[in-house]
Amino acid sequence: MNKFFLSLLVGVFLNLSVSADEINKYIKNQTFGVGSTVAVHVLDNNNNKVIYKKNENKSLNPASILKVLTFGASYDVLGEDYIFETGLYQDEEKNIYIKLGGDVLLNQDNLNLLVGNLKDIDFKEIYIDDSIFDKEKYPNSWIDEDKWPNQRMISPYIIDGNFVDVAINRSSLAKKVDIIQENEYKIAFINELSISDVHNIEIKRNYGDDSLIVNLTGTVAKDDVLHLPVLKPEINFNIKLNKALDKNKIIHSNIIGVKKVPKNSRKIASVGHTIQEISKLILHNSDNFTSEVVFKVAASKKNNYLKEATLSDAIKIFEEFYAPYLSKHDTIADASGVSRENKLCLKTISNILTKLFKNENYKKLLPTANQGTMKERLIFLQDNLRAKTGSMRELSALTANFKTRNNTDIIFVSIVQDSPKRKSLLKNYENGLIGLIYKKY
Repeated sequence: MNKFFLSLLVGVFLNLSVSADEINKYIKNQTFGVGSTVAVHVLDNNNNKVIYKKNENKSLNPASILKVLTFGASYDVLGEDYIFETGLYQDEEKNIYIKLGGDVLLNQDNLNLLVGNLKDIDFKEIYIDDSIFDKEKYPNSWIDEDKWPNQRMISPYIIDGNFVDVAINRSSLAKKVDIIQENEYKIAFINELSISDVHNIEIKRNYGDDSLIVNLTGTVAKDDVLHLPVLKPEINFNIKLNKALDKNKIIHSNIIGVKKVPKNSRKIASVGHTIQEISKLILHNSDNFTSEVVFKVAASKKNNYLKEATLSDAIKIFEEFYAPYLSKHDTIADASGVSRENKLCLKTISNILTKLFKNENYKKLLPTANQGTMKERLIFLQDNLRAKTGSMRELSALTANFKTRNNTDIIFVSIVQDSPKRKSLLKNYENGLIGLIYKKY
C-alpha cells in the first residue's frame, strides 16, 4: 500500500479514537443517577460509518423522537402534496355529506366557508361521514395520566383543536369561585373550589372514563383560564356545524345523521390544510394528538379509504416501511411516543433516519436550532441542524442531523433513561455532547 495513503488512514483512525475517548470522558464526568441507562449512537451519514456508540443495541423508550419515524412512514404513504381535507358532497337523492378527513387545523371559519356552498343548493338531509378512522379514544397502552384532561381524545371529529376555555373567577366579594363558560359546548362541572392564598386546581372525573361530569377541586388564589379538551368531540363538532348553518342562514331543522358518502356522489367543495402545515404540530410542537390522527389517516389512505383505519393498521405501515432496519426487539405501540411500551434501540433509529433524511423535503420539516422544542438550544448550529427532542418522566432523548466544522454529515441519537436528574441538566448534557462532536469530527 502506498505509504502516503497508509499514513493518512492511520491518522484518521487515531483521530477517531482520540475523539471517541473524549466523548467517553465527557459522558463519564456526568452524574445521571444510580440505575440510569445512557445510550448514544453517532453515524457519519456520508459513508454510513459508526463514529461512536454506547448501548446502541439496548431497547429503550424513544419518547417523542418516535414522532420523526412514525410521521416519516405516514409522509411516505400520504405524499408531500397531501391535503387533509374536509369535503362537501351531494348524493343522487340530494342529501348532503360532510366528509371528515382528519384535519387537525380545521376551525370555525373553515367550516363556515364550507357550509356557505349550500346557499344555492337544494338538498334534503345532512350527514357526517366519519369513516376515515375508528373511534378508539386512546391507544390501549396509554395509562390514566396520558388521557383526559392531559391529552385530547383521538377522534375524526376535530374543530378548533377540540379545546374549550373555562374561566375560573374569584367573586367580587372574594367569598366564592365562579366557573364561567362562554363556549357553546359546555362541560358539566361540580364546583368544589375554595378561595385561598394558594393556587392549586385539580381536575378529576370521579365517575369513570365515560363520565361527562368533571369535578373541580382545590384552592384558587387568582383568576385563571383552563384550556380543556372537549369530552364529546362529536357533540362539539355538531354544535359548530349548526353554528355554521345559522351564520350562512341555511335552514335545516332535522337531526344531522352519520352516514358514509355513497358512490357516485358529486363533490361540491372542500377546505383543508397541507401536510407541511400539519407537520409543524408534530415535529415542531411535538403534539401527541396530531401524531395519532395523522398516523391513522395514513393507514386509511393505505387501505384506499375502504374501512375505518385503526392504530394496528398504522403500525403495520410502520413495520413494512422500516422492515429492513427493525430487529425482533423493536416494537411500537403508538405514533406519538407517549406509550411506555415503545421500545427501539438507537442503532435502529439511526438507520431509519439515514433512510428518511435522503428525502431533503422531509428533513427540512424538522425544526432547526431555536425553533419548536429546540427553542434556545444549540443556537450556534442555526440552519445547520434538524432535530427532534423527546421527554418523559426520568427520560430525555434527542435526535439530530448536522454538519460538523469539518463538514462531516452527522446523524446523532441520544437517550438517557431512568435518570432522576432535572430535565434542564439532561438537555445541557445533550447540548454539550453535540458541541463536542461538532468540534472533534
